[in-house]
Amino acid sequence: MKKRVLNIFLVLLIAAGFNACSDDLLEPVPETNISDLSAFDTTERIEAQVRGVYSAFKSGQYLGGRYQVYNSIRGDNFINHRSNSATGLMVWNNNVAAASQEVLNVWAVIYTAVNRVNMFLEGMELNEEMILGDNLLTPEQYDQYVGEALALRAIAYHHLIQFYAHAYSRDPGNWGAILRITAQRSSDDNHQARATLAETYEQILEDLDMAESLMKDVDGPNSNATVTQLNKSSVIAFKTRVYLHMNDWGNVIAEANKIVSASAPFQAPSGIQYALNPAFEDGFRNYTSPEAIFSIPMTPTEQPGTQNGLAHYFSPNPIGNNEYSLNQDSKLWSSDAFPNTDARRQLTDTVPVFGEDQIFIMKYVENPHLDWAPVMRYAEVILNLAEAEAMNAGNVNARALELLNAVFLRSNSGADPLNINNLDNFIDRLLLERSMEFLGEGIDNMDIQRTGDTYRAKGEASSVDPNNPNYIWPIPQSEQATNNLVQPNH
Repeated sequence: MKKRVLNIFLVLLIAAGFNACSDDLLEPVPETNISDLSAFDTTERIEAQVRGVYSAFKSGQYLGGRYQVYNSIRGDNFINHRSNSATGLMVWNNNVAAASQEVLNVWAVIYTAVNRVNMFLEGMELNEEMILGDNLLTPEQYDQYVGEALALRAIAYHHLIQFYAHAYSRDPGNWGAILRITAQRSSDDNHQARATLAETYEQILEDLDMAESLMKDVDGPNSNATVTQLNKSSVIAFKTRVYLHMNDWGNVIAEANKIVSASAPFQAPSGIQYALNPAFEDGFRNYTSPEAIFSIPMTPTEQPGTQNGLAHYFSPNPIGNNEYSLNQDSKLWSSDAFPNTDARRQLTDTVPVFGEDQIFIMKYVENPHLDWAPVMRYAEVILNLAEAEAMNAGNVNARALELLNAVFLRSNSGADPLNINNLDNFIDRLLLERSMEFLGEGIDNMDIQRTGDTYRAKGEASSVDPNNPNYIWPIPQSEQATNNLVQPNH
C-alpha cells in the first residue's frame, strides 16, 4: 500500500527541520536542499519533517491568512477602504494580471507546499526499511504521517484550482492543475503540462482516499493535535467539499454520513466528536471546540506576518487596519433572510471610516494577530450535506431542511424553523446561509466559482460573469516564463 506513493528517480532526502515559508515566494519552482544522510535517522528528525510540511501550509501568504482573504473579497460581501495594492485591491476589483503579486504568490506558495509534501513522501519511502526496521516509527505512525502528507497535497491542489481554473461542472475537460507528484529539485524540472480538471480531481480524490485508508482511527473530543493536524475524520470532511465541487451528490452524502448523524441533533457518530457549537461565536474564541475541523494555529513566536493576518483585513482599528468592511448593499447583507438578532449579524462592530459608519465582522479579535485561521468547520459539512440531500433527491426532503435549520437556528434561537418546499428556492436560501455563516473564512469565492455565479458589482468594481476573462486568474507570468509546456488560461 505504501509503495504506490511515488516513483523515485534520484536519491533525495530532506534537511531536518524545514523553516517556515517566506512571505515573498516569487520563484515558480523553489530550489530545494539535498539533505544529508541523517535526515530520517531519528524519530525526532522525522517528526521535524512533518512539522516542516505543515509550516509550508501555515505561510501567511497561504492558509495563515491571505488565501482566506482573497477567497472572501472577490465577491460582493466586502468593501475595500484602503485602496492598497499590497492588501488585495486588484483581487477585490477582479482585475488581476499574470504579473500581479497575488497571482504570482498564491501559485508559488501552493506549489512550494506541494513540493514540501513530495520531498517528505520521497524521503519516507526511501528510508522506509530503516525507519521501520530500527523502530523509529511504528507501522501505524508511518502510515499516519504519509496519510497526512497525501491529504495536504490533495487540499493544496483543490485550493489551487479555485483561482486558476473554471468549475468542474462547467467542463471536466478544461485545464486544471499541473500535477507535480515528484519532488522538484531545480527549475530544470519545471517543464510540465497541465492536467484536465477531471484528471486533477482524480488525483485529489486518490490522495484523499489513500490518506483515509492509511490513517488510524481517532475517537474522542477535539484537541490541539486533532485541529492542527489532519486525521481520518478531517480527511472525510474535506472529501465532502471536493465531491460538492463536482456536483457528485451521492458521494457527498456517503462521506458526510461517516461524520454526521442520521438525525438531529447532528453530530459525528464516531471518530472526532464533531458538533455545532451552542453559540456561533464560540468557534472563534475556543479554537479546539467541537466544531473545529482544521485550523492554522498562531503563537507569539509564529505569527502570520505583516499584512497577512485575518484581523488585519477584516477587523476595525485598533485590532485591524479598517481594510474591508461589510458591503451593506450586498445581496447577503441587504437580504431579509436574517433578522438583526441573528448571532452572526451581532458579531460585528460599527466604526467610522473616512467619516462614514462601516460594519466590520468581529471573528478575529487578537492583537497581535494570534487568531487561529479557520480552514474548515463542521458547519460546512452540515451545509454540504444539506445541499447534496436536496439535489440528490430532486426535492427538499426532510433531512435537507433539518440540516439547514441546524445551522440557521443555532444563530437564531427561538426563531421559526425555515420551511422551504421549492428546490430552487431552497438552494438559493442555503447559499445565502453559507455566505452569512462563513464571512471572512474563504468560502465565498469557492461557492461563486462552483455554481457558475456572477461576481456582482460593488463600489467601483464592475460585475464579472463566467465568460469574462477575469473570472479566473491567469497562469502566472513566472510559470509561463519557466515552463514551456504550460497551457495559459487566456
